[in-house]
Amino acid sequence: MYIVDSLVYQDTPRYDVYIKAIMLLPVFFVLMGTYSLITAQTEAAISVFAAALLMAAIYWAILPRKYLILDSRIRIALGGPFSFSIPFSNLETAVEPRGATFGINFPTCFSSQRAVSIVRKKGWNVNITPTDRNLFLENLNKALNDWRRSASKAGG
Repeated sequence: MYIVDSLVYQDTPRYDVYIKAIMLLPVFFVLMGTYSLITAQTEAAISVFAAALLMAAIYWAILPRKYLILDSRIRIALGGPFSFSIPFSNLETAVEPRGATFGINFPTCFSSQRAVSIVRKKGWNVNITPTDRNLFLENLNKALNDWRRSASKAGG
């Protein structure tokens, strides 16, 4: 039986100016490819256009679009059909990171002032940067506590 989770809270990633600048790299490569075409360097232009296309596709696939807190999991929506889920059964806690963080990073901001470190029981920690960290943590802790209460009632 498949159970559909209800949405508890949704937030968008906060992209800082440095990440936005990195996201403009494919545009720079398109400009370089155009220059190569103008100067009759066809092979170089094709290579640069291919690099721009590959880079844009990778950015589209791996950069988060939304952070969703559902009844029984956190879902990080990436490009298109791609997503990353963390079931509450594998979630130990979510905290404001202190110092350097290691794990699976969804880079949208170089500052840790907005970051949330999701500590998992099994697997690497997951680091995200929601727009409103405090509201995200408040809603996540509420959903996690509700899930734990319902799981303990069902199990005991």
